[in-house]
Amino acid sequence: MITVLGASGNTGGRVVERLCAEGERVRAVGRDADRLAAAVAQGAEPVVGDARDPEFLRVAFDGADAAYVLMPMDVAAAGYAGQQAAVGTAIAGALAATAVPRVVALSSLGADVPGGPDLEATGYLGTLHDQEGRLRTLDAAVTLLRPGMFLESFLFAVDAMRGHGVHADSIDPQVSLPMVATRDVGDVAAEELRRTGPQGVVVREVLGAADVTVPDVVAALGPALGLPDLTYVRVPDEEMVGVLREAGMPADGARLHVAMNRAFNEGRVASLAGRGAENSTPTTVGDWVATLTAVAR
Repeated sequence: MITVLGASGNTGGRVVERLCAEGERVRAVGRDADRLAAAVAQGAEPVVGDARDPEFLRVAFDGADAAYVLMPMDVAAAGYAGQQAAVGTAIAGALAATAVPRVVALSSLGADVPGGPDLEATGYLGTLHDQEGRLRTLDAAVTLLRPGMFLESFLFAVDAMRGHGVHADSIDPQVSLPMVATRDVGDVAAEELRRTGPQGVVVREVLGAADVTVPDVVAALGPALGLPDLTYVRVPDEEMVGVLREAGMPADGARLHVAMNRAFNEGRVASLAGRGAENSTPTTVGDWVATLTAVAR
């Protein structure tokens, strides 16, 4: 039995799909029974509850041979660091209590860097540094997946793109970053969950097909959205905080977003291994955009 947290999400849903296709018994964990319908249709056992609840997590992990774990990211909620610490502690504690022998955890490039006071060093990614530290204490085989920037993260700004004809953010336009489709991350996670081997901690980077700039992605995404003239605008950091606040993001979330982008700009978030066959994945930006026809309607 393999337990999958976030089974209705981008990476978790792909993990469930791949594992069920391989004939594995899967326990699909999520907060909403309706959103687990696809997992159930593929043959997974649904388990509905709150990932912040240690008792619920113990039930979800009980008897599992492996588990895929992640910390749900709710950027619309205030107190981001506190909520991430609570769910991360609950997950690590439940894994230890149930002695799950193999754990694959979604982390990120940049999680090697301590967040520092108020997570100013890497923004959102500082909470993943802390969670990696918790998971390293487990008596288990632990794979820390460190993907690059999710291509799907651009989709949160689709309404703004359509409303203003531009994509605005605070990443420098000349900065090339590893960007990856979430389906590739799910494929790697499913592979790691089925792997056998000794206990210990392994870091596996997932870098996508190539390093690309934000303008590269925007240029490819625009036509798929029916916006052939879509361009990228680099907004100054403090102004970007204001833009995000006006869009409804809490003050701490806006600050952490911009701090993360500053870490991208200054090179603090990068592959430690260097790009190679082991950490490159197949989906190009063009491939990814080709899957978004529904978004353009």
